[in-house]
Amino acid sequence: MTIGLGAALMAIGAGTAVGFSAIGAGIGVGITGASASGVTSERPEKFGAALIFSAIPQTQAIYGLLVAVLILLSGGFFGGITGEIPIAAGLAGLGAGLAVGIAGLSSIGQGIAASSGIAVTAQKPEMFGKGVVFSAICETQAIYGLLVAVLLLVFSGLLSGNYTITVAVGLAAIGCGLSIGLAGISAIGQGIAASAGIGATAENPELFGKGVVFAAICETQAIYGLLVAILLMSFTGMFTGELITTLAAGVVAIGCGVAVGFAGFSAIGQGIAAAAGIGATAEKPEIFGKGIVFAAICETQAIYGLLVAILLMAFTGLITNDMTMTLAVGFAAIGGGLAVGLAGLSAIGQGIAGASGIAATSENEAMFGKGVVFAAVCETQAIYGLLVAILMMAFTGIITGDFVTTVSVGIASIGAGLAVGLGGFSAIGQGITCASGIAATSRHPEAMGRSLVFAAMSETFAIFGLLVAILILFGLGIFSL
Repeated sequence: MTIGLGAALMAIGAGTAVGFSAIGAGIGVGITGASASGVTSERPEKFGAALIFSAIPQTQAIYGLLVAVLILLSGGFFGGITGEIPIAAGLAGLGAGLAVGIAGLSSIGQGIAASSGIAVTAQKPEMFGKGVVFSAICETQAIYGLLVAVLLLVFSGLLSGNYTITVAVGLAAIGCGLSIGLAGISAIGQGIAASAGIGATAENPELFGKGVVFAAICETQAIYGLLVAILLMSFTGMFTGELITTLAAGVVAIGCGVAVGFAGFSAIGQGIAAAAGIGATAEKPEIFGKGIVFAAICETQAIYGLLVAILLMAFTGLITNDMTMTLAVGFAAIGGGLAVGLAGLSAIGQGIAGASGIAATSENEAMFGKGVVFAAVCETQAIYGLLVAILMMAFTGIITGDFVTTVSVGIASIGAGLAVGLGGFSAIGQGITCASGIAATSRHPEAMGRSLVFAAMSETFAIFGLLVAILILFGLGIFSL
């Protein structure tokens, strides 16, 4: 039996849908199961409540299974593939699988929250409802992924068997899947914040609202991913049926998805800071506003990713339907997306520093400004990523409209994006140093300068990445194009 590439891509999409979501659900249920085992060994009567909490992170795997079955049905896998499935249809199936599958990793955050719900409910049964609410907050990312997956299957014609989409639209479907799928991992940060919210609410029920606010902050990254996915479907003609045919436009869409998707990981750092904010607010309610500030600092990386995605759509003509871009520009868009998206993970370090800043400010409000300074130090890696992304857009003609035509230049720019993007991970180590520096400065104010020097040492590795990215762009002659 022989099958075409379209059917093979559909199979990969189905595997991605159920595989990634199974990983997330397995880890999430494992976290809750560990807590449930401990609680029920001491309190067997809590078995029912623990079982409900343990079941909550399972839904993502069900979503993944559902989409996988729909993809396989669309491709005729159950009855035997009888006809040639277009490559474009296979790409759309893969995009749907990425959307629901990667977003299914949100179960990990849900498991973290539900685990706290089990522990708290064992001591205070009246917390059951509120514990479920906090746990359910982390479900939204998976629902967004499911929504995008279903929309892709419907408007690409896969469910109806009307394979009329173009390869360009199929590539755009992958961009949609990456956008919402990767951004859905923001639920891990949300779960960290929700877990702290459950604990704080158990001690003081009046903190329920503020706990929800802190947890909801981490939702924005997923909303950005959903927004970009919907925009890509709209601008590529999926909703209207006026499908784009320019291959480069589909590649640009992947760059948009990578930019906002990876930048969504910033919610993990935001969740760390938000959890500290909830704890500090429980001790001192007046610290609530300052806690929000520290948590909001980690939002900037996600905003950079959203900004680059929108700029790519605007300047390449996706928004105006002026499809004159070149394939080289499409690959450069992926490079720019990787630069700003991967560098967005610097927010994890920023969140670690922010958590320490919140704790120090809670003890001494005079530490607020110094804490913000330390947290802001970890911002530079994201700025480097944004800078390289803008340079790519400027010198490959994305901003000016004078598009570069050499495909190899566009492909090579992906290397520049990886250099500065992965180099941005150094901010995680920098955040650990800054967290310690904040604590030291709180005890000995004169230690701030020395602590900043130690924190700056981790900056050099990000500068190495920036330097290599600039050298790649310079060597390609992009600055003289």
